[in-house]
Amino acid sequence: MTGSAAPSPLAPSTLASSGALGNPAATDGPVVVTSLNPFAKLGLQRRCLDRWADLGLDTFTANVDAEAERLVAAGLSPERILTVQTDDSGAVLHGKPVPLIRPLLARCATRFPGRSLILTNSDIYPAARDAGVIGLFMAQAPIAALVREDTASIESASFAARAPYRGGLDVFAMTAERLAALNDALTGIEAAGLMAFGIPGWDYLMGALTLSLGGAIMDSGLLLHERHGPTYANVDAFFPYVPAMAALKMAEGPSAAEAAHQFYQRIEHECRMSAAATRLARLKYYRQPLAQTTPQARRVVAQFLALAPFAAPVVNFAALTALADDLRGEPPGARADMERVLNLFDGGAGLHAAFREALLATLFARLARAGLDPPPRAPRATDGRHIRAVRRLSEAGEQDFATERRAVARLYAAERGGHGLHNADLFAHLIASADNAAERTLLTLLDPAADITRHAA
Repeated sequence: MTGSAAPSPLAPSTLASSGALGNPAATDGPVVVTSLNPFAKLGLQRRCLDRWADLGLDTFTANVDAEAERLVAAGLSPERILTVQTDDSGAVLHGKPVPLIRPLLARCATRFPGRSLILTNSDIYPAARDAGVIGLFMAQAPIAALVREDTASIESASFAARAPYRGGLDVFAMTAERLAALNDALTGIEAAGLMAFGIPGWDYLMGALTLSLGGAIMDSGLLLHERHGPTYANVDAFFPYVPAMAALKMAEGPSAAEAAHQFYQRIEHECRMSAAATRLARLKYYRQPLAQTTPQARRVVAQFLALAPFAAPVVNFAALTALADDLRGEPPGARADMERVLNLFDGGAGLHAAFREALLATLFARLARAGLDPPPRAPRATDGRHIRAVRRLSEAGEQDFATERRAVARLYAAERGGHGLHNADLFAHLIASADNAAERTLLTLLDPAADITRHAA
């Protein structure tokens, strides 16, 4: 083959020079579109969106007017918001005003003609050196469905650790031509009218269409996602998509659960087949996320390790320091919840270790918030969240000792660290469950007035 080819619009050099948001010259690079949730973990979502922008990509969030107002009040530029009309949201179909995927994709094709699109969930952080990685993904196929990497926190991710979550697809990257083909395909699928951010099943139908249009499903290797509990658990919500999946020969069912499992197996297969490209993306473009931490946060971590030196071998100092700032509300609005703290201390060592890990998480949260929160108080009869949590625990049925004490320790951590509640009955149960000196030391640090020694073996 002779002659010099014209540079690809997805080439790393072109992507890097396409400019950041607000640059009039940034008219031909990929566009990133998501939908921020202004009511939960907005600090994390903003960090993810800003990281996409740091790569030199135009970034937008699609939201209805009421959500857009909250986002602007929180400091987001109105220029970064694609306003969604109520009829183009899931307000009627799903009871939530989240953007419907089909009208959003059609709008993107009109709003950004000739430009590639990256459609992403809002809590995906691209741990990439530069935007050239998008070109690598799309060199595999003109439309790529990408699997995220789960991590306890963005800072605790590392190049050596891999944790792809293949139970879902979080990012779709496509050329303008494939976006047009995708819009045509979606027009002919009745169930596609249900597809919406945050509603189960839409990503599987998008993945099936990706393959049917000559695309690829692959592990990203560097699109990070902080682990959290499921935001939905009803797999039956996938049922309306089963006929479309069957027509595409991607899953046959007959039940929603079986069809979902069949496509999960297809994702597993496709990711194994494209493993070499994922390794190349990770080797060439992975960039370790770093955080600028404050002296106060570093003092909190030093104090924590002085009080619990046995935790030092199993914690990540940099991740803890960033977490301390989050717990203190630095930057403003980014305060971490206890689920994130518990995740960071979860070393995966099993149920027995989980008890101590929950106590460590509780102690760390209390140290980080020292001087910012009022003293812990006893639960009141009006604390509905507490009442429901205790009821769920009491109704859990017969459990082995390790499972029960883990559940109690995590509930106490959530209430003490997240809501400033000190339940004496739960704490007494923790004291009775402690079976070594390290656990009793942590309980003493959490409540110096408690009589720990009488329970020691």
